[in-house]
Amino acid sequence: MKEFDEAIKDSSTPYKAPLGKDTIDNGPWAVFLPQPMSSPPGPAFAPSHLPLWLPEQQAIAHLPPYTQDPPVERGSIDSRVRHTVWMYQQGRFKGAPIGLTDPAEPLQSALDHKLPGLDPSEWPVMFVPVWNGSGVRSWSLGALPVVRT
Repeated sequence: MKEFDEAIKDSSTPYKAPLGKDTIDNGPWAVFLPQPMSSPPGPAFAPSHLPLWLPEQQAIAHLPPYTQDPPVERGSIDSRVRHTVWMYQQGRFKGAPIGLTDPAEPLQSALDHKLPGLDPSEWPVMFVPVWNGSGVRSWSLGALPVVRT
């Protein structure tokens, strides 16, 4: 997950406006949220954020603080979820993104339903919300989970 975190940080870095001296702060492309596996996804997040939950034991060091400030011009959550899945399908990153279809379901339950027997202490997993996007929910049911070694 560390490589994916670095890619998100790179795409979330402020940049200089092409025709001026202004700096454009586009906000985070996605945010990582370490979470106990026995809990449902949380905390609540701004509607335009793409939260990605990790098991607590896989927390990445030096994560930026989570904010409720919405990112600016990051595209729809649906397109960011599709892009995330595509990057894993292409083998760019190692791990297993797992789609969350119910915001009340504990992460361990989702893991047990989607990838029974996978041990998050031995394999990186990431939980992706697909309950809120009309187009991405049906699409993701066939695309997730992805397991890349």
